Amino acid sequence: MLSKRFKYDGKPTISLNELQLRMKKQIERKVEAGIYSFEEVPCCVCDGKKFEILSEKDRYGLYVPVGICKDCGLIQTNPRMTQEAYKQFYELEYRKLYNGTETPTDDFFKSEYKHGGYLPVYV
Repeated sequence: MLSKRFKYDGKPTISLNELQLRMKKQIERKVEAGIYSFEEVPCCVCDGKKFEILSEKDRYGLYVPVGICKDCGLIQTNPRMTQEAYKQFYELEYRKLYNGTETPTDDFFKSEYKHGGYLPVYV
């Protein structure tokens, strides 16, 4: 089911700025060195272990395999990074890769603040 366009080739599908490219390379080096390791996990809905790969990369061109559970149809990342790898990734690289800036901008904070106004308030 894997289309050629979703095979892992390291090429991003979006334009990346200099910081994003640097973060991408840093992440790839950590994966290559085993600092960011991956683990196979069962389906979180039915505990199935048979997956068909749908995609091997994300929009940044990073290795992120996504499969569909052959038992229930849930789509999930598998294998995925270990919890320790995710922890480091989100602490060190995620925002820089995702936003393309070293620190959050005023526009980012304004956008998040505005978004918060749309959330329901439960009393």
